[in-house]
Amino acid sequence: MSELRSALDELAAVDLGELSDDLLLDLVGELSTTVNRVTAALTTAVRAADRRKAYRRDGAVSMQARLRGSCRMAPELASATVSTGRRLEQFPETAAAFAAGAISAAHARVITKAMTPGPIAKAAELGIDLGETDGILADLARATAPHDTARGVKEWVAGVDPDGTLDDAADVRRRSTPAPGLDGRVHLRGELDAVGGEYVHTALAPLMNGDRPAGDTRSHAERQADALVALARGALDGGSLPAVRGERPNVRVTIDWFALCAARGAPGFSGGSLGWAGPINPETARRLACDAGVARVITGPDGLPLDVGRAQRTTSAAIRRAIEVRDAHCAFAGCDAPPEWCDVHHVVHWAHGGPTSCDNGALLCERHHTSCHEGGFTIARDPGTGRWRTYRPDGTGIRSRAGP
Repeated sequence: MSELRSALDELAAVDLGELSDDLLLDLVGELSTTVNRVTAALTTAVRAADRRKAYRRDGAVSMQARLRGSCRMAPELASATVSTGRRLEQFPETAAAFAAGAISAAHARVITKAMTPGPIAKAAELGIDLGETDGILADLARATAPHDTARGVKEWVAGVDPDGTLDDAADVRRRSTPAPGLDGRVHLRGELDAVGGEYVHTALAPLMNGDRPAGDTRSHAERQADALVALARGALDGGSLPAVRGERPNVRVTIDWFALCAARGAPGFSGGSLGWAGPINPETARRLACDAGVARVITGPDGLPLDVGRAQRTTSAAIRRAIEVRDAHCAFAGCDAPPEWCDVHHVVHWAHGGPTSCDNGALLCERHHTSCHEGGFTIARDPGTGRWRTYRPDGTGIRSRAGP
């Protein structure tokens, strides 16, 4: 181990800027193989400790718990390392390719995860040699990316079990665990069966690709995430979801009235809070309140509610239709996002006395609505031409927007 640490120290001291492109790419390839070999050695060591129940020495209840606690390994990675180590014992060819660095942990995982006792027993009934299959899958992993390897393994399982009796959809548990992070983001993790995944993919595809505005530079992953949010917003706005305790589901934001009414960047005011995702800054709360139902809750010094007002819609359907006809798309300079992607933005926020009217409303897509609140951009109608103009946070204009 001391020699390995010394080699890593030497590697860390290399000035990568002095390497030619060829040498740099060769180094990347060598390091990739080395990472695979080290990960394989870790998996083997974890399996040995798991078999001996060595984790009990530290008071852990399982090897996964030992990896999560003492090694600070993510829960999903700890479980994958333990289960891969256990199953690799049945696949010596795959294990050898992993140990040699020819395949990655992801390759080993997709092979061992699919080759469960059910398919193995079924193959034995059909007279299929497991050792031969192991060699074929190891060769496939050497030649393809993990996703393609997984497809090949699934085809093998489907060939062994064409009727799908081993992996019936009813036995596959769908899991989804969105979790709010400390950085204000929400992290998604989960898995679906093949049919459930197909439903989700089919529902997201038109939202990702239909009516895509010109010049859209979002990555595939960004468009997919935006489509997921749009799908949820559509379900909430369309009223197709079941009522919860007599109330239609809605995104709930709590913010102090004085903080809502304060000028942008005014000191001394805390932000708002989403019901589940947690704290947000005042500008995000103002953006969400631009085109939403608002209910007043008056509280006393102890925070207990004293009075609850009736929810009121800030933008009527008629006003929105009129604004859509006038603006036709997002009013932000250079954006062609269609009306169905847009909120109605109060140019002068209603909390600051701005009326809910056509003159004070503008269509903004979610990205540019965020830019006008959290980002400090502003839009205003040119009194001479009637066109929308967009201004940077420093007050300089970008360019005029076609108007009526």
